[in-house]
Amino acid sequence: MELASPTPPIYRITIPGLLRAKGRPRFGNGRTFTDAKTVQAEKHIQHHAMEQIGKPCLTGPLHASLTINIAPPPSWSRKKTADALAGRILPTSRPDIDNQMKTAADALNGIAWKDDAQIVDATLSRRYGPESVTVIEVRSL
Repeated sequence: MELASPTPPIYRITIPGLLRAKGRPRFGNGRTFTDAKTVQAEKHIQHHAMEQIGKPCLTGPLHASLTINIAPPPSWSRKKTADALAGRILPTSRPDIDNQMKTAADALNGIAWKDDAQIVDATLSRRYGPESVTVIEVRSL
């Protein structure tokens, strides 16, 4: 009789607020550095990750899922807000979802995984929701 291999745990991190896109690298005095707003955004993600999952620092190939919910602007009409929350209007404005993923991936280096190069499968989703929040899920493959 063959035993079924245990299902790897899924680590879930919920980050309140809008997820900032990764800023372009800056150059000065012969070196490259990350802009202050991106550094602050990464620290925000790291704080919530450490609080919620600790520091599993997974190794090997990983699947990462990034789900971004964006609250409709308060200036929208009730009808437009209802359409957005029902999925009839989708968020197609900037920032680009891949740049938002890059911020999260870089922030979680050394916490959720050793290096974001380990991510071999990714699922990205951005929709309107009742509040702005990002959910990141990661599991070993």
